[in-house]
Amino acid sequence: MFNSSELKSVLKKYRLSPKKYLGQNYLVDSDVVEDIIEDAKFSETDWVMEIGAGLGALTERLAREVKHVLAIEKDRNACVALGDILKGFSNVSIVCDDFLELDLERALSESPYKVKVIGNLPYYITTPIIEKLIVNRNNFETIFITIQKEVAERICAKPGGKDYGSLSVFAQYYTKPYILLDINRRAFYPEPEVDSSFIELSILQKPSVQANDTEKFFAVVRAGFGQRRKTLLNSLLSSEEIKLDKAGLAELLKKIGIDPNIRAEQLSLEEFARISNAL
Repeated sequence: MFNSSELKSVLKKYRLSPKKYLGQNYLVDSDVVEDIIEDAKFSETDWVMEIGAGLGALTERLAREVKHVLAIEKDRNACVALGDILKGFSNVSIVCDDFLELDLERALSESPYKVKVIGNLPYYITTPIIEKLIVNRNNFETIFITIQKEVAERICAKPGGKDYGSLSVFAQYYTKPYILLDINRRAFYPEPEVDSSFIELSILQKPSVQANDTEKFFAVVRAGFGQRRKTLLNSLLSSEEIKLDKAGLAELLKKIGIDPNIRAEQLSLEEFARISNAL
């Protein structure tokens, strides 16, 4: 991999510059790369899909560790440089495409089994990428991503705090999230304005709670967090999915042991499921 000065030389050689609109912040700290590899515990038989390969800081290290790397990179100019940098590795396939537009079934068709995912996600599209990964979770064994530290804390948040919200519930319904490593902003070039965290989303074999209707479950979650300052009762009344009037909804909540006057951030996933199942 390249340190900061070496990276600048490579960028100059290929007439590249970090594009802010693509959220390009290149990893330039080799110690962080080693920590990531160690925490992910890859094996020599793993197939790994990397989102946002950049100029190969992590890709090259992965190629020495695993069976195959599918490196996804949106920037076509960076793809040219990446191809040169990784030309000595026969176990790396470079796909120059936008991950959010990528046909995953086709891209992963040659993998003999579920792949592991790793990526340094652009801050501005972190949530859509996480959503696509979780929706397509049957293709993956586990997911490792570097994201903004604040978002990592939201994903892993427990009920009762300001960080806990609909993203927390969505991630924790389908996965068990862990923060593995905090990464100082100085590990990247150009230096972002915030620190990052490397997290694991361990995919669950079945959802963490029993919701009879998943769509209704998430409709309740969205309504609950849609107006956080309101009581749960008033927040839920804003949802078109809920046909009860105020008195009827209050009675239902009391019947299943939930105070209508609490706020959504105080509810566990099990309590959200209890509400949606009762509805």
